[in-house]
Amino acid sequence: MINTSELYNKEAENRILGILLVNQDNIIDIITRLNTEDFFDKRNQLIFQAIRDLYDSKKEIDIVSVSEKLRFNKQLIPAGGREYISGLAIDVDMVSNYKHYCNIIIKYAKKRKLLDIFNMAEKELIGVKDIDEVITNVKSDVTNLIMNSRTCELTSLFGGVTEVLDKVNTILTSDNNCFGLSTGLKSLDLITSGLCPSKLYVLGARPAMGKSAMAQQISEYIAQDKNVLYVSLEMGIEEYTERSLLSKCGLTKEMLSRKMIGVEQAMQKMVQASEDIAKLNLYIYDKPRCTIDKVEQAILNCRQQKGSCDLIVVDYLQLMKGNDKRIIDTKDIVSQLSNDFKNVAREYKVPVLLLSQLSRALETRLDKRPILSDLRESGAIEQDADVVMFLYRQEVYTQNPTDKGKAELIVAKNREGRTGTINLIFNGSRVKFSEYDEK
Repeated sequence: MINTSELYNKEAENRILGILLVNQDNIIDIITRLNTEDFFDKRNQLIFQAIRDLYDSKKEIDIVSVSEKLRFNKQLIPAGGREYISGLAIDVDMVSNYKHYCNIIIKYAKKRKLLDIFNMAEKELIGVKDIDEVITNVKSDVTNLIMNSRTCELTSLFGGVTEVLDKVNTILTSDNNCFGLSTGLKSLDLITSGLCPSKLYVLGARPAMGKSAMAQQISEYIAQDKNVLYVSLEMGIEEYTERSLLSKCGLTKEMLSRKMIGVEQAMQKMVQASEDIAKLNLYIYDKPRCTIDKVEQAILNCRQQKGSCDLIVVDYLQLMKGNDKRIIDTKDIVSQLSNDFKNVAREYKVPVLLLSQLSRALETRLDKRPILSDLRESGAIEQDADVVMFLYRQEVYTQNPTDKGKAELIVAKNREGRTGTINLIFNGSRVKFSEYDEK
């Protein structure tokens, strides 16, 4: 059993309250650093909250006003009485030490919260709860404890200048026209300046529009000289490889089934395509029940084994599983995952291309071109994404021969640039998108 004296520092709590009672020069900094629950002594919690309330009301703060506030709330006796409060004001040495006292209080508050997390985990284990679920809950709670820390490192704006200057110089002095990774589609690169590190890109479409084909095409283009992690939740690696090989050969399953090509010719094409695929730095993660933790582990493995992870592609968001099993609402799970992938992009400084389903409600409209509100669980996704793109092919809905092969890539949101629609050609036999000026 842990001793109470190990759960808080009495002197630090008393000194910080004494400072607030006799000198308000640093009150804004102190109440920004500390919360009421950071204090262990219940009396000190009541006194600190009374001081905060008086400050918020723009009223004078001293022994009398604090005591009166507590008396009005019927909390003066639980707070130790006026004698205890007067004693706090007397027990003040150097006001300049307030930051040191704040850090001590915060350290002990974190210790108590961590103990609460482990005590809860112990109860869940005794109750024969699923061990993996307990581990996930502990990790989630500890992560929240870290993320809710009120201490932060501030970086001067000048800290990022050198990196930006290097990027600009590279663009102006080389054939590279992108700040990020080129997608292989020049018109898209002009709008987005490529797929940039720390950015979240969302590609949404209704079924059969070709969003997986588009993601696969971009991934394989970039994988010619960069390491790409492709999280394939809709296709296993065998299906992915089959689609890639057939696309590069210009063959379809129907052509093979109907013997529309000779064995020798087909195998020659397949061997050549296999050699091309073998050269790609493309790594598939196709395990079922994928969580953000598993994606992060795959990123770390890619970095460790290949030296870097330059692009992450997820096909697709709604097939991901949430880490926290306590969250069961689909909208909440997707919202959490969207935010998780935004954090992954920033933490690992890598672009993330996240595929997403669209609401079937758009099928009821006369104009079925997607808009931002068509994103399923759109609020969080739209907010987290730096760029939102939609893939649309009119031929999916009509039998009009003039629509055949036409596709639109709609950039509906671009946090750092313009939006617009890019007209593309879709080659069904090769499952490939190209621009009109491409041969």
